[in-house]
Amino acid sequence: MGSVLRTVGFVGAGRTASALAVALGRCGYTVSAVASRSLGPARLLADKVHATAVRSPSTVVRRCDVVFLTVPDDAIAAVAAGLPWRQGQAAVHCSGALSLEALAEAGRRGALVGSLHPMQTFPGGEDDPDRLEGVTFAIEGTGALREWLEGAVLRLRGHALFLRAEDRPLYHASGIMCCGFVTAVVDLASSLWEPLGFSQEQGVRALGPLLEATVRSIVAQGPRKAATGPIARGDVGTVRRHLEVFAARAPQALALYCQAGLRLVAMVREAGTLSQERAQELEGLLASYLPEVREAAAPVASGRR
Repeated sequence: MGSVLRTVGFVGAGRTASALAVALGRCGYTVSAVASRSLGPARLLADKVHATAVRSPSTVVRRCDVVFLTVPDDAIAAVAAGLPWRQGQAAVHCSGALSLEALAEAGRRGALVGSLHPMQTFPGGEDDPDRLEGVTFAIEGTGALREWLEGAVLRLRGHALFLRAEDRPLYHASGIMCCGFVTAVVDLASSLWEPLGFSQEQGVRALGPLLEATVRSIVAQGPRKAATGPIARGDVGTVRRHLEVFAARAPQALALYCQAGLRLVAMVREAGTLSQERAQELEGLLASYLPEVREAAAPVASGRR
């Protein structure tokens, strides 16, 4: 069957499609056709991989053996249902949260169905063909297509991970917390530089090396050994000063600080680097500000109604 699944096509020409298509092309796969809602992005991607840009997703399905549906999650089922799949062809989505149920209609028409989700982010404006090396890919599929997808991950120098359908949302949420949520935390942290008289851009520039060093330490040692700061040290006085200044000057940061702080207390307590007495003192202090957070948020919530 591996010899039957020869040519690859993409329906959707966004960031994920671009990363996968370029990387697969470099590994020896033949990317034959690319379609997108507007022809411009399809042409840009097709030029990178020596493929043909087409207007209709149906043309990709007719021309290619393995078709990646790299469209938004909410559109996958509808797009798959409208395409002329054939027996033995492969339909693959790249959603981290969706199961193969999104491709049920393709399966009913005889296509092999699978999913391939890279645990990686693809920021706009970047086109790094090595971005997928060393990445973990969540695979779902059966038989020949499962083998084909695992082989592709190996050729991409990635790590294959086989997930049950019911585990995909939790797996995906984990990735979002390490990516999208981190950007939200950095956005909030850097905005605190504005009351100091600096721009948020200056804040990002100042915090950038700290963020990079933290990530390197987490990857090298794990989050518990990488934990630093006043909570990890049990410095109650400094934490109290943080909470007081947040309450007075940056109440928008208070809830996140308290919730993240409580998690950090649990981490260092379990790691054995913080005494039970000091951990309880910190927990009580952080929790004492949470009712204040709820009260501060109430007028905003009622105003939205």
